[in-house]
Amino acid sequence: MKIGPLIKYYRTMQKMTQGKLCAGICSSAHLSKIENNTREGNAETNRLLLERLKIDISEVENGERNIRHLLEEFVSHLQYCELEKLSSAYVQLENYKDLIAFTDYMYLYELYKFRYYLTVKELKSAEEQLKWLQGQIQNFSKDEECLLSYFNSILLISRGNYAKADKILMEIIQVNSSLGIFEGEAFYYVAVVKGYLTQSNEAIVYGEKALEHFKAQLNFSRILNTLFSLSMNYSQVKIYDKALETYGHLLRNAEIFNCSSLLPQVYHNIGDLHYIMENYSIARAYFKKSLTKIPRDTENFLLCVFNLGQTEYQLEKWDTSRENFKLLKQDANRIESVHFDMYANFYLLLLDHTKKKAMAYLEEKLLPFTSLNERYTVAHKLFSNMLSDFYKEEGKFDKAVQFQIL
Repeated sequence: MKIGPLIKYYRTMQKMTQGKLCAGICSSAHLSKIENNTREGNAETNRLLLERLKIDISEVENGERNIRHLLEEFVSHLQYCELEKLSSAYVQLENYKDLIAFTDYMYLYELYKFRYYLTVKELKSAEEQLKWLQGQIQNFSKDEECLLSYFNSILLISRGNYAKADKILMEIIQVNSSLGIFEGEAFYYVAVVKGYLTQSNEAIVYGEKALEHFKAQLNFSRILNTLFSLSMNYSQVKIYDKALETYGHLLRNAEIFNCSSLLPQVYHNIGDLHYIMENYSIARAYFKKSLTKIPRDTENFLLCVFNLGQTEYQLEKWDTSRENFKLLKQDANRIESVHFDMYANFYLLLLDHTKKKAMAYLEEKLLPFTSLNERYTVAHKLFSNMLSDFYKEEGKFDKAVQFQIL
C-alpha cells in the first residue's frame, strides 16, 4: 500500500491544508515528502496522520485484501467463461477503484479492465483503454508488459487482423514470457489465428497443447471451444475421420451441458465437413438444423444460409437454392454485410443461367474485394478456383493458372 499518496488523496478530498494535517505530528516539509513518496513516514507518524483524517488503516488493509481476492476471482471467472460472475467481479472491483490507485495492483487492475471490455465485446472501450495503457507502459513490470501484448493480440483477432495477432502471440510464446494461468488460453488463441491464416497443421499442434491445459484444469467450456477449433483444422488438413470423431465428442458434450450458443456452430461445421466430403444431402440436413438455432440478423446466420444455398446448388435443387440466395441478399442488405451481398449476387447470376456474367462479376468485383481482407481468405480461394475451372472449360489455360489457388 502506498501510504503517502493515500494520505494526500484523502487530505485533498477533505480540503485540508498540509499545515493543518501535520500540526503537532511532523513538519510540513516532512509531510510533503511522505505524500510525494520520496520519504516514508514511520508507523507512528502514518498512524497519527491517518487518524486525523479519520481513516481506519485496518479498513484500508482489508480493502487491499479484498482487491487481491477480487482480482483472483476475476481471472478465474474469465478462464472458466463464467460471464455473469465475471461482470459481478468487475462491478465490485470498480467500487474499489479509488483505493486501487494506491496499491501495487493498479496496473494489473487496468489491464484486467481492458480484458473485460474484450470479453464483453465493448471494443470501442477496449481501444480507449489500450491507448491509456500504452501511455503508462514505462511503469509496467515485464509480466504486465507481456499481458498487455497478449490482450492486444485478442483485440487484433476481434478486428480480423490475424497476421499481426499471430506475430505478437508467437513472439510471446517463443521468448517464454510468463503468462501464468493465461498460458493455455494463449495456445488456444494461437490455434485460432493459425486456423484463420490457413496454417492448419500448426493450428492443430497449438490446439492440442491448449487442450492439455484445459483438461488439467477441468475447464469444460474451454475444452469444448478447443475441440471446436481442432475439428475445423482436422477438416482443413483432410483428416476427415478424426474431424468427425472430434465433432461427435463435441456435439455430445455440448448437448449434455446445454451449450446453446455452441450447438448451432457445431451443427453448421459438421454440415460444412460433409459438404467438403461431398455428402451433400447430409450437409444440407445439418445446415437446416443449424439455421433453426442461429439468431437472425447475424453473420453466422448469413454464413449458414450461404452454405445451405451452395449445397442445394450442388444437389441441383435450383428453386430452393435461389430462394436461399434471395434470403441471403435480403438479410445481408439489412445488416449491411457487403461480402455476403456479393456472394448472393454471384450465385443468383449463376442460377439465372448467365454463367459468363457470373464469372465476369467474380473477376471484376468479387475477387478484388475478397483479396483485401484476411477475413475472406477461404471465400477468396473458393471463388478464385471456381473462376480458374471456368477458364479451363473455356480453353483459356493462361487465365486458369492465374486464378488457381492450391
